[in-house]
Amino acid sequence: MAQILRSEKGGYSKKDVLKKMDAYGSLLFALDCGMDSETAAAELENIRMMPIEREEDGFFARSGFSVEDTDAYFAEMEEKILNKINGEV
Repeated sequence: MAQILRSEKGGYSKKDVLKKMDAYGSLLFALDCGMDSETAAAELENIRMMPIEREEDGFFARSGFSVEDTDAYFAEMEEKILNKINGEV
């Protein structure tokens, strides 16, 4: 998973993306340490609900993480988590 999140004007807020990345990483770690599937599934749903704001678009827009890259990364993380929850890893 050597994926790089590119920056783009008007992309996702870097602060929000980093919070969500940390939450996914913490859940993966908890699963590796023996968290039960039911608790993990509930935590995954909470992570999915975490808001990610977009930076304003336009000439003076701030740079954020690429929406395309971020969505792909989060989909990959969810797949890994679901595989662990379902005992496929």
